[in-house]
Parts: sequence; structure tokens; C-alpha cells
Amino acid sequence: MNSRPIAQILKETYLFSFMDDEELAALTKICTLANYEKDALLFMQGERSDNLLVLVEGLVCVYKHDDKGNEIVIGFFRPISFIAEPAILKKVPFPSSAVFKTDGSILKIDLEAFEKDFIRNPRISYEIIQSLINKIQLLQQNIHFNIASTAKEKILHFYKQNPSLALELKKYEIAAILGMSAETLSRNIKALIKEQKLEVIDKAYKVP
Repeated sequence: MNSRPIAQILKETYLFSFMDDEELAALTKICTLANYEKDALLFMQGERSDNLLVLVEGLVCVYKHDDKGNEIVIGFFRPISFIAEPAILKKVPFPSSAVFKTDGSILKIDLEAFEKDFIRNPRISYEIIQSLINKIQLLQQNIHFNIASTAKEKILHFYKQNPSLALELKKYEIAAILGMSAETLSRNIKALIKEQKLEVIDKAYKVP
């Protein structure tokens, strides 16, 4: 678990590292650090937050359930990144849920104080805008990829683009990301290995 002082975390975080000592001291006063264990919920769909959430340690999965109760994985997030800032900034309920897949920690920044004293900083505004753009692109890519790609194409794309993430997740979690059953994932992995489009190196799947 993270035990570093908040001021040190802020100074080492690219989102705020450009600030001078006075600004960092002011920001520290409106922040708290929360540690989470693996499988702990960060938030549930329908809840609200009065704090901006910055992931500083760990791996977080954002997901939701469809009308039939099936879990749909929206994405995985690593440090350093804002989590669910569109809903938080709009002050609306979370449209999805989030859970820690590893032990981790979240920096919580009081939203009201942040909007009053920091949101007008051009550098901070820029980073928030970039984070929002990245999330829009992630959703667009997921929609296009799930509509246009075969199971094998999805698997190859995942292992090519996410080699380190693939090592941290179980097969059923990867299957959930790709919108297929664990059995479908395993069957297609075996076929891809046979076709020499996927190989096993040090117990990890790699795209040649």
C-alpha cells in the first residue's frame, strides 16, 4: 500500500509536477489518499462522488452490466490517470462501476475546492481535456473493434497492444474485455498458435 506523503505523490505525478511549492502546498490541503486491496470496489454504478479520483497505484477495471446481467468491461486503467472524471465533473451518477484488480491507491481531490482554485490553470485544464479525449477514443475504438472484428482478430489485437496487461489478467478477464466467453478465447488461442500467429514465450502469449 502507498504510504508516501501526499505532497511527494503530487510532486512526482506528471499531472501536477509543474506546480511550484506554494501551489502544491495548497493542493495538498484538499487531497486525501485512500488505499484499496485487490477486488475492492472503487465505486458502483449509480453512485456519485464529490472528489476527483486520480489512480496513483494499482490496476482498476471499469465495467457495467447489460440488461441480461452480463458484465461488459469498458477498460482497464493504470497510474497515473483520472478515473471517471466525465461523471464527476458533470456531477452526475457514475454510469459504470470500478474495481481494483490489484492492491492500489487513489488520490481524492475535493471537487468544489479544485474547481474554485485550480481548474482555471491552463496546464491542468489541458490534462483534463486530454484525459477526456482519451476516454472518448477508447469508447470509439471498442465500439468499432467489437462490431468489425472476428474473435481471432480481437485476440491478436489485444495481445499485441497490451503485453504487460495480459500478464496481470486471468483468461476469463481478458475474455470479458473482448466480449467473448472464456471457452471461445481458449479455443481461438489454440487455433492461432497452430497457425503460428500467436506464440508462447515464458508462459506468456506473444504476437510474432
